[in-house]
Amino acid sequence: MVVENIEVLDPTVSPLEEKTLLADRPETLDGSIVGLLANGKRNSEELLEYVYEILKEKHNLGVMISDNKGNASRPCPADLLNDMAEKCDVVITASGD
Repeated sequence: MVVENIEVLDPTVSPLEEKTLLADRPETLDGSIVGLLANGKRNSEELLEYVYEILKEKHNLGVMISDNKGNASRPCPADLLNDMAEKCDVVITASGD
């Protein structure tokens, strides 16, 4: 059997930029209530606490509220998202391992 042509397909796609949105950014973190939302993986909570400590050195942060969605392979429960959105000025999320 002789193969004359081989077609190579590229499965990657470019992002749809018009549908990509960024969350509003605060002008300053000073006084902000910072939410830390871990994803359930090992070390995700420690990573977030480390990031918070670095930010705290540079900004006059307000209260820290931390939680863990408990399962990295599933979306965050709506009630947890709503609670964080209601209580926090900014939320930082992280993946561990």
